[in-house]
Amino acid sequence: TLTPAPHRRAVHAHVVTIRAQMSTTTVRVHYIRHGESQWNAEQQAARRRGVSESFVRTLAAEPRFTDSPLSETGVRQAISLRARLMEGSDGLAAALRCAADGSCAAPTLIVSNLRRAVDTGLLALRHLLDAREDLRVAVLPALQESCHYADCGPLPLAAGLRLEPPVISAAAAIEAARESAEAAMRHVVGTAEAHEEAEAEEALSRAIRHSVVGTVLAAQARALAASGGADAAWLREDGYPRLHLDPRHAEPEVFDDRRRLSDALRLARVVELDDAALGEAVRPLLARLGAVGSELLSGGGAAGGGVIAGHSRLLRELLWAFSTGQDAARLSVPLALGGGSGGVVAGLRWDGGAADGACASLASEHTKLSNCGAAPLDLRGRGVDRVCSRLQL
Repeated sequence: TLTPAPHRRAVHAHVVTIRAQMSTTTVRVHYIRHGESQWNAEQQAARRRGVSESFVRTLAAEPRFTDSPLSETGVRQAISLRARLMEGSDGLAAALRCAADGSCAAPTLIVSNLRRAVDTGLLALRHLLDAREDLRVAVLPALQESCHYADCGPLPLAAGLRLEPPVISAAAAIEAARESAEAAMRHVVGTAEAHEEAEAEEALSRAIRHSVVGTVLAAQARALAASGGADAAWLREDGYPRLHLDPRHAEPEVFDDRRRLSDALRLARVVELDDAALGEAVRPLLARLGAVGSELLSGGGAAGGGVIAGHSRLLRELLWAFSTGQDAARLSVPLALGGGSGGVVAGLRWDGGAADGACASLASEHTKLSNCGAAPLDLRGRGVDRVCSRLQL
């Protein structure tokens, strides 16, 4: 479903089907927005209290909201989506059932590097992952939400280039973080006394990181515990071990993907720029879109389509980047297939007059996909057209 952002106009419950010129194969992709995060819940509560938007923005920068995990409501939404997918008879539900029993190819499974999307994807697709032990879930930093607030940044990777797995006990997470932070602080004191300022500064940063990680993992554990604990144990023991992060994406400057439009630009105004300025402004979005397309089309994933667990603002901006070639193909998205640097180039166009304006609305600043809402997108070759259709799970 589509729901309006706070204080924004409502739209009908339509979803977008996009067909893009890439190859002769049609790839059906279902894009799922994560369930409610703890930051989502906090900002909604703050607005209900009548606080100013400037205060909300200040609150958004607090370290405790780094990589904000699902709230209790968000966990329930992801589990509810799983139930709908298990019980449904068509659309995504049918495709997943077919893949689970082995009668058709499995989709490529991709999640962003932020744990609210990771947990939503894993929890919603648990029945497929349980049935198909051979499946892995790709973690793609290019799907990271596109803002500069704390909740749009990932926690540092754990040892072995792994995402920090959930902990069963919030108290255990806090205790482990305290011990790590205290050890780092002892190192700070020792190096400071030895006048090793650079090492002392790094040790202090490490102590702060340990504290933030512990806070986030404890918050995640408390939310997961509300579902009874079984899913928390599954995520830790089976779900997170199924995640795959390409080592090329594990470098800190790549894993924390901050490519986005400038804060000074509004989507509705960027398209008014001349060709050179437009290309420069949206280059970060086109690069991200190319990375997502490459991931979907690599490794034979086209046969089973794809399922993405991601974020609303990023989807809006990627679809908007898709739309900027309105009258003439002013932009193109490079797709590096098979790990190469060249390959297919997708020429993108947009039909702003689609039914009920639902296609255009998803790519505007007035609408966002609802928590655990899903939009099907078709990537198809030879000709570009666009259709809006009602959501079918």
